[in-house]
Amino acid sequence: MAAPAWKIASDISEGYLALNSVMLRKFESHELLAVATELDRAARELRGTVIAVDDVDANQKKNRKLLRISQALTVIQAARTRR
Repeated sequence: MAAPAWKIASDISEGYLALNSVMLRKFESHELLAVATELDRAARELRGTVIAVDDVDANQKKNRKLLRISQALTVIQAARTRR
């Protein structure tokens, strides 16, 4: 793995990196597990952040990050079951 798992999880949540099956071919199974663990940790931290109800932009940003993380976890889980 070229970058640490926490960095990959951060890039996914920020939208700089999108996972697909072709990209996941270069990862070994223990590396996929590490990335999935970091994505779970990032999602937990993000869900724990409190945003004001009237701050629509921040709420949308948080929801977009959670969506990216959940999509990446789904792709990783599918890749792990195919192996």
